[in-house]
Amino acid sequence: MQGTSGQVDFVPLPPRFAARVRWGSVVVGCSMIVGMVLLFGLTTFLQGVVHGHAFPDTLLGKAAAVLPTLGVLAIAVLVLSTRRCLRGDYLVVASAASARSALLVTYILTLILILGSFAVPMVFRVWRDSPEFRAPDLLTTFATLAFATTGFLAAMFYVRPSMQTLRKFSNHPIW
Repeated sequence: MQGTSGQVDFVPLPPRFAARVRWGSVVVGCSMIVGMVLLFGLTTFLQGVVHGHAFPDTLLGKAAAVLPTLGVLAIAVLVLSTRRCLRGDYLVVASAASARSALLVTYILTLILILGSFAVPMVFRVWRDSPEFRAPDLLTTFATLAFATTGFLAAMFYVRPSMQTLRKFSNHPIW
């Protein structure tokens, strides 16, 4: 089931699955970008209502507010780039392997950033208008985690399909 053309290894994909990768990566990636921009806008609006300004007063608080969003946007860009792992109806093995590695590293870093953004308001005082430590913003934390996990799983589905998935999309008996 694996062919070689020059130095590049290819894995044939069912045409319906290749089409799903082409348009699905665009839909998921663009949805993640739009969703994170809207979530970040909602968060800054709500913080502006509660505190009178959108971002925390300390640099650490600002980093904790922005970095997880940037991590999810990086995953969204990687989801969009999974289309580059296809040549026609074939999956380029080397491109898919590098995409999986990049996705895994980016996802782990994003999880660390999300955990950090969750812990920073509990450990450090990031808003000057409050004398005590504040609870973290759970809506933003869990929504960011959901966006990151959904994007990671969708991209892994595209660059590392299971045999069951390939059989499901195929009309050909080779799968």
